[in-house]
Amino acid sequence: MSNDERGAAYRERVYCYELYHQVRALTQHSRLAGAPEFVLSGEIDKAGLNAVVEGGKHKPDLVWHVPGQNRNAVVVEVKLASSLTARGIRKDLATLNSFLTGDRSYSRGIYLLYGPCDPERVQDRVVGLAAELGSSQLDRAILMWHPTPGVAPRVLGRLGN
Repeated sequence: MSNDERGAAYRERVYCYELYHQVRALTQHSRLAGAPEFVLSGEIDKAGLNAVVEGGKHKPDLVWHVPGQNRNAVVVEVKLASSLTARGIRKDLATLNSFLTGDRSYSRGIYLLYGPCDPERVQDRVVGLAAELGSSQLDRAILMWHPTPGVAPRVLGRLGN
């Protein structure tokens, strides 16, 4: 792994930690985002316990679910927009798809990009790679972009047709 990849992975972790903290703080004493029934969890490993996917190889960045039950609301993959590669996008889309598929399927998926980028160009690239995957489950997933702190994220569109 190159220094750039390590740096992007570190920034992604920090972004996810802060997003997790902000959502948990907002939902701790309110009914926002399905709380208190649905809980935000970070990068859960469903490999052994009721594995969602064969071998549990996919680990999404964030999920909203009812812990210990098969009540799954939203699965989220997060990526630094400036570090996108075709390989990385395919991996993230496969993770979303695996959590949207099957009898333990999540209701919705979000592919959340953050940081500066050309949103139309990125949208074309991500949606094109999603089409290559050929999964109708990605119809239940959206592409979002959070350009900078203090600016609301923007929905760029659905990942499927």
